[in-house]
Amino acid sequence: MALLALWSLPASAQTPSYLGRDLDPLFQGILNRPSDFNNALQYAALAPAADIESSISTYEQLLFYNPHLASVRFELGVLYFRLGSYEMARAYFESALKMKDMTPALRQRTEDLIAVIDKKLQPDQFTGYVSIGLRYQTNAALGPGSQTVLASGLLFNNTKFAARPDGNWFGAFGLNYVHDFENQRGDTFEVSTLGYDAQQFKLHQFDIGLVELRAGPRFGIQSATVSGLSVKPYVIATGGTLADTAYYGSLGGGLTVHVKAGDVSLDPYVEVVQQTFRNLTLYPLASGMSGDLSTVGLLASGPVYGSLGFQARASYAHADDHFTPYGYNSWAGDLWLPWNFSPLGDGRLWTLTPTAGVSWWQYRAPDPTIDPNTTPHIVEWRVGLGLEVPIWKLLNLGVLAQYRADVSNIPAFSMRDFSIAAGPTLRF
Repeated sequence: MALLALWSLPASAQTPSYLGRDLDPLFQGILNRPSDFNNALQYAALAPAADIESSISTYEQLLFYNPHLASVRFELGVLYFRLGSYEMARAYFESALKMKDMTPALRQRTEDLIAVIDKKLQPDQFTGYVSIGLRYQTNAALGPGSQTVLASGLLFNNTKFAARPDGNWFGAFGLNYVHDFENQRGDTFEVSTLGYDAQQFKLHQFDIGLVELRAGPRFGIQSATVSGLSVKPYVIATGGTLADTAYYGSLGGGLTVHVKAGDVSLDPYVEVVQQTFRNLTLYPLASGMSGDLSTVGLLASGPVYGSLGFQARASYAHADDHFTPYGYNSWAGDLWLPWNFSPLGDGRLWTLTPTAGVSWWQYRAPDPTIDPNTTPHIVEWRVGLGLEVPIWKLLNLGVLAQYRADVSNIPAFSMRDFSIAAGPTLRF
């Protein structure tokens, strides 16, 4: 997404007076000095995101005075891409590649965007990633310390679930398929599949695997007042293993709406799934977590300033489990701030992403096996820092460090963990 953004300042729009005294001073300069290249270029770069047409007009004016500017042709391609005019964007990108002042860094970005356009112009589009790596955790069990005092007054001495460090190898993949019906509304059919597997080096009771499938049609809605409006109903099917044994499954559906507010994408959603947990030797009470899980939430993403963007998620979930003490209400919020930069000046973008999040679980009743007199609640705080470095073409190297802490009124539910993971990712 960072390749596609024309970074703009969030300046408020001004209403021109008859004498022009309230005009944006850069725009006033355009009127007074239409051939001033630097002034025109600055105005186009700082124009409000909602006024893409004005930016296009300014850049085209620059080409009138000097048609041999690769950077201007590139920016026009980006603007037309943002409007969804992919053929026009591709024409500007291709013409930019022919300019003598094309730099290696700009050439790389231009070729990357042309590849994205080629995918978008196909009726059947496939994208995805494959990732492998290693991770180390100071608390792989995500459990309390062995000196934690239980409600009974005894110390927590279950060595299988107490806090212990360990490492693991992991593998993950994601595959997205979109069929474009190529009609006026922009209707599509979308399928996404995610998979993850982690094998511990020592604590094999925490080996986990997960596969999820989501599929459904997306219906575009034409609107004179709302940009990019679409509605997508979908089905969800999930299966999971724990300790290399079938443990979890769910089936349900949801509804999401996509809308654009300037350069910000908003995706509110609602989901309802039926969860089924299977008792295992190490987890003999797991079936009590079976039941309905209902979630409502909002995803948002967009540019902040320059090459800094944001992604955010807020959600509320209600779990109606068979065993009442396992049921809960939860609230969660997460923020990611990806920053794209090219330290080597070769056009290949590195991405540095600080993250932060908080979750709050309020359980429905005391758990008699833990503390029969106290209804638990847990607040989790998490912060992290990720770095993705391009290695070769579609291959990147990623590193993620994360700290999380759970604070509860039940000591056995409190814990801390620091983890660091690293490995290559192939995106296509």
